[in-house]
Amino acid sequence: MNKDSILFGILVGFAVPFVSYAILLTINEFVYDADVIAMPRGEKFQFSEKLLMTIAICANIIPFQFFRKRYMDVAMRGVMFPTLAYVAYWIYKHYDQLGF
Repeated sequence: MNKDSILFGILVGFAVPFVSYAILLTINEFVYDADVIAMPRGEKFQFSEKLLMTIAICANIIPFQFFRKRYMDVAMRGVMFPTLAYVAYWIYKHYDQLGF
């Protein structure tokens, strides 16, 4: 498979946020179970799903910059399609909390 192809960029663009979201959920579970961050009223701290999804979507910056440094412009374009799809899903899922 040609690495400077739109298909390769799309595959990477879908995989990186998916894997990073799974890693972030695992870290979030660890923080919740281990009670790493103390809360004032004895509550357990947990990151919001909205924050974890945002960080996972932003993880696509890493392959985007990787492709940019290697002048893989077509693969960069491929990364943008899944990123926009993930952003559209994020807006759809959290639209009621955005205050529009």
